[in-house]
Parts: sequence; structure tokens; C-alpha cells
Amino acid sequence: MKLSSRRTRLLAGIAASCAMAAAVATTAATAPATAAPAGSVVLVNCSGMAQVKPHGYILACADAGDSLIKLHWVSWAGTAYGRGTEHVHDCYPYCAASKKYVNYPVLVVLWRAEPRPGHAGQRYFTRLTEIRTGSLTLPHFHKLPRTATWDLTAAGG
Repeated sequence: MKLSSRRTRLLAGIAASCAMAAAVATTAATAPATAAPAGSVVLVNCSGMAQVKPHGYILACADAGDSLIKLHWVSWAGTAYGRGTEHVHDCYPYCAASKKYVNYPVLVVLWRAEPRPGHAGQRYFTRLTEIRTGSLTLPHFHKLPRTATWDLTAAGG
């Protein structure tokens, strides 16, 4: 599948921005995710709770088989940049039988902040792009793409 040059430039720009943001990150621990003050941009989790700079985020709300852990944020405004680890259930030979997870280092970009319905003055991130920076092959069956963009909802999940 060939990507359009516009999309390729967008992904390259996001990757460069993430790399630059991650380069200035410190390894100091960040404070736990905080409740969202009025007027802030938030990330809505699977429970519908608004968070600012969370340490973790579940990408697959149905079974929590794909999540981001050990998140560290270097910027949190109209766009947020961070780094962490993607924690993926390997589902081999099938998901119910497997207890193994695979971890990949990732850069994370939260973007396209929009007004959150029912929460006056609050905006939420509607897109999450992860850039996988390590080995991308699950041990048993398939190779993950280098980037993935997730549509996020105002209600979570």
C-alpha cells in the first residue's frame, strides 16, 4: 500500500517532532496523572475519565490487550509528545490461551484537540499516533507497522 506524499510528509513531521521532544526528555519520574483543570486539554480513558499526563493508557478497551505503559510526557498543550512502552498481548496460539505480552518502545503524539461534549471549556485529544522505535515482530505471527494512529472518543474506549 503506497501512502500519499502528503501523508508521508505528515508522518515524517510527527516522527521528527517526537524524536526531538524525546531527546530533551529527562529520565526523572513524572507526577501521577492528574485530574483535568478547567480549560485544559485531556486524554479520555476507557472509563470516560479525563486525565492529564497519564502514566498509562489502554488502547484496546475491550480486553486491554494493547496498552501504553511507563509514559513520560515532554510537552502537553494543543499537541502532546511523550515516550513509553507499548504492551501488546501476543495471542498465541489464541488470546484466551496466551498470557504472554510483548513490549515495544514507542514515541507518542496526541493531537487534534476538540471541544469535549458535556464538559464546558474542556478539550480532548481525538487522535493518538504511536511511532514504534524497536523491533516490531510479534514472536509467532505478524509484523506490526512502524506507526499507528488511533481515533479517540470523548467518552473513552
